[in-house]
Amino acid sequence: MKKVLLTFAIALTVFGLSAQAQTVKGAITIGKSSELKIEMKSDNLIDLFVDFRKEKYPILFSFQGDNIKSKEGREIIFFDFITEVYYNGKLVGKASRNPIPYIPGDMIIGTEGFDFISLLSYNEMTKSSIKETPGKLPSGSYQVKLIAKPLDFKGQIRPGIFSFVVK
Repeated sequence: MKKVLLTFAIALTVFGLSAQAQTVKGAITIGKSSELKIEMKSDNLIDLFVDFRKEKYPILFSFQGDNIKSKEGREIIFFDFITEVYYNGKLVGKASRNPIPYIPGDMIIGTEGFDFISLLSYNEMTKSSIKETPGKLPSGSYQVKLIAKPLDFKGQIRPGIFSFVVK
């Protein structure tokens, strides 16, 4: 009987803790999609940068949380924003920002919120030609992943991914 009661007490405790778990869920979208293929007008990164700045491809960060109120009653979550850049399937750059606080809901994030412009413009492929042809991207296939990881909370934010080809 003691084993049954002990097992029941442990199960109830585990269930109670998991029911009150602090979790977040959400997504990063580019345009209106979590995965977007962009048609490049040219081989110059500045054209892509201008399109993002003019919000042709707005970056939307959206999340909700369960049981995320702090002791002061505020709903604030810190997120680590990570940018990964791939060229022909190979990771060529990765950057992370210091954690930034956000409140639940929808927020537009400018290109400055992520480091993809700098990672695309200055890397092993572009270092040698940066003075002669600033912003020119080598031909090939590119993929950029925009990732948000919540600190000290369970859950996941679906990353935003965009890709393009330079001919």
